[in-house]
Amino acid sequence: MGFTESLAGIMDRIEGCAAVIILGIDGIPIERQVRDIDPGIDIDLIATEFTTLVRRSMRTAADTGLGDLREMVLAADLMSFLLRPITPEYFLLMALNPGGNVGRARYELRKAQLAMETEFAI
Repeated sequence: MGFTESLAGIMDRIEGCAAVIILGIDGIPIERQVRDIDPGIDIDLIATEFTTLVRRSMRTAADTGLGDLREMVLAADLMSFLLRPITPEYFLLMALNPGGNVGRARYELRKAQLAMETEFAI
């Protein structure tokens, strides 16, 4: 199964899922699936901005001796975002509309991360 199908399957299983994106740490999207998102929200810009947050958070976790970053959740008024690194160079970003199922999203991102680790390993 390719990345497009994997991301579409994730979206189908999560209530309120608006987007799932595989991103490089450089901000370049590898693959994306977007549905049911407010046209006023630029998901590509948000995804690119998240790379800065991810890099800083990964560095902070390592520098403070906390270990590797495993997951991030950011809840805002219009959307919630969940992030899970696949490798140190790639990560999954999910956007949920208000009322989206965060617990199921966390579970599905973890499953996807485990499945994709081998495909992204160098």
